[in-house]
Amino acid sequence: MARVAMVTGAARGIGADASVRLAEDGMDIAVLGTDEAAHAETLRRITETGRRCVFVTADVTDAASVDRALARIHSELGDPGVLLNCVGAVDRGPLRELSDQDWTEAVGGPLRGVFVTGRAVVDPMIKNGGGRILTLADVAGGGRPGAARNSVVETGLAGFTRTIALELRPFGITANVVAPEPTATDLTATPAAAGGSTYAAGALDAVRFLTGDGAAAVSGQIVHVAMTA
Repeated sequence: MARVAMVTGAARGIGADASVRLAEDGMDIAVLGTDEAAHAETLRRITETGRRCVFVTADVTDAASVDRALARIHSELGDPGVLLNCVGAVDRGPLRELSDQDWTEAVGGPLRGVFVTGRAVVDPMIKNGGGRILTLADVAGGGRPGAARNSVVETGLAGFTRTIALELRPFGITANVVAPEPTATDLTATPAAAGGSTYAAGALDAVRFLTGDGAAAVSGQIVHVAMTA
């Protein structure tokens, strides 16, 4: 039976490319999101690989919604052995211009989504003898003016990933982050806008490695992918 990957943030850009890469590697793909139309091209590309693909409407920040999505994935494809969360960077401007709502949406949403989906897949992965939890995210985007949001998300994702990596290691579950360098921050952009085909290929190669059998002993890592000229 093919491995199953559950993917979030795959409407476009490198997130979409990563979901297609996993399908090319022989995985069946469950794409989670709130707008199926926005994912139409991604779903078409996955289907063209010959793998099974389902779109599941879900709010990844809502635990009940994710649990319902997992039940459907289990029914139609099987339990996910791979979770790939794709988190794009969104700078909201200087600190003095950030509203409470800006901060909550920009920081709380991504971190909660990674937490909720990660927690949801742990039991199925333990039951099936292991799995891969991977975040494709701009966690290297902080440390510059106007990037307070990215700095907080960077720290939160790094700490969360390293902690659960230790916690889940006895169960054969790894947790890692693939992170672009600060010069290439938009994971929702096209590969060209995100630094060209070399950068995009490097990020996708890292995803392929970390979700594969060869990375069984690699966990708790933040893997930086540099943009090249």
